[in-house]
Amino acid sequence: MSDRPRGRDPRKDRRYFDHEIDYTADMQRQFREKIAAPETTASHRRMLRFTVYRRELEQLIAQYSRGDSASRMRAGFPQLIDALEEYHSEPERDEGDFRRIDVYVRALWIVSLGILLDVDQALFARAANALAEGGRDTIFERLVALRIPETKPTTALLHPDPYELLVQALDSEGAARDASIHQFLDRWYDALSDTYWHGSHTRDDAGYFGYWCFCLAAFVKALGIDDSSFADNPYYPRDLVHQPA
Repeated sequence: MSDRPRGRDPRKDRRYFDHEIDYTADMQRQFREKIAAPETTASHRRMLRFTVYRRELEQLIAQYSRGDSASRMRAGFPQLIDALEEYHSEPERDEGDFRRIDVYVRALWIVSLGILLDVDQALFARAANALAEGGRDTIFERLVALRIPETKPTTALLHPDPYELLVQALDSEGAARDASIHQFLDRWYDALSDTYWHGSHTRDDAGYFGYWCFCLAAFVKALGIDDSSFADNPYYPRDLVHQPA
C-alpha cells in the first residue's frame, strides 16, 4: 500500500477509494435521474433523496480518506447541503431525531466538516438550520456556536457514551483536557458500534468510507487546542486541522 497518502486512512489504499468514489458518483447520477423521472412514486423519490444525501456525505469523507485537499473537499460541500435540504423538503421523511445515533453522527459530521473546511458562512447556516430540528444537544450546538456565536447551547447530551468525555475535555484545560481527549478517542469507535458504518472496512460490499472523529478536530481547530499528544491517533483527522485551506 505504498501509494496510500501518509497520515490518512490506515485500512484501505488510494486505489480502493478511487474505485468507491467513481462508483458512487455514477450511482448518484442514476439516482438523480430516477428522482426526476415522472413515473417515480413519492415514497421511492423520498427514499432516493435520502440515499443521495447520505452518499454525498460519505463521498466527502471518502475524499478525505483518499488524501484529497481541503480545497477539493470544500468544492463538494454545497452539493451535500443541496441534497440535505432536498431530502428535508420531503413530507413524511424519517431523518430528524438526534436520539437515533446515525442521525446524530451525520449531523455532527456535517457541521464539523463545515468548520474544518472553512465553508461560506451562509452555507454553514443553511446546514445548521436544516439539521437543528434533530433536537437539543450540547455537542451539536457547541459546534454550531463556533461559527454562529449567538447560538446558546443546551447542557443536554443525548449520547453520553462516548460524548460525555468530549464535554469533559471542552470544560477542562491542560493535562485534564488531554486525558479526557485521549479517553474519548480510545472510546469513540467502539461506542458507536450501533451505527450502520461500524465495521464496514471488513465487508467487501459495505462501501467503507473511513472512520474519522471530525467533531473533535473541529473543536481543536476552532479553539486552538494543542493536539500534539493525540495527532497520530488513527481516528483523528489531523490534516484537516493543519493543512492549508
